[in-house]
Amino acid sequence: MFYDLHYIGSALKRERKGANLTQGEVAARSGVSRATINALENFKARDVNVNTLSQLFDVLATARPSAELGSADVGAQPQFDFPYVWSSARPSDELLIIKVLERAIFKDVLHLCRHYGLIRVTKVLYDSTLKEDALLMQTLTRMLSNIQKGFALA
Repeated sequence: MFYDLHYIGSALKRERKGANLTQGEVAARSGVSRATINALENFKARDVNVNTLSQLFDVLATARPSAELGSADVGAQPQFDFPYVWSSARPSDELLIIKVLERAIFKDVLHLCRHYGLIRVTKVLYDSTLKEDALLMQTLTRMLSNIQKGFALA
C-alpha cells in the first residue's frame, strides 16, 4: 500500500503541535518511539505501519483541547440535511444531539461532531438510553470512530 509520507509527517506535526504535545509525550502515550515520530515529522521515514499511524492519531485525536474539538457558538445550532421538526423553537443541546443520533444519518452526525465536539457527542450518547439499542450503538460507534479518524487526518 502506498502512503504519502510527506503528507503524513506534516499532518502528524500539525496535530501534535495543535494538541500542545512534545514528540516525547506523544511517544509515551502511544507506545511509538520518539525516533519514529521524529523521522515521520522530518520526512526521513521510508515506510510506516498502518497500526503505528492509528496509534499516533488516536492519541492526538483525544489529546486536543476540548475548545478545539467543537465550534459551538452560544445560541447557535448546526444545520442538518434531514428536516428535524421540533415542538419548541430551540431544543436543548443534549436533546438535539440525541434526536440526531437516533436517526444515525452520517452527515448530520458529522455536523454534530464538528459543532459540539466529538467528546461531547460521545458523552451524550453513552449517558442516554440510546446505548440500550445494540444495533444502533454498533452503527454509531463505527460512525464516531470514522469521524475521529477523519478529524485526526484533516
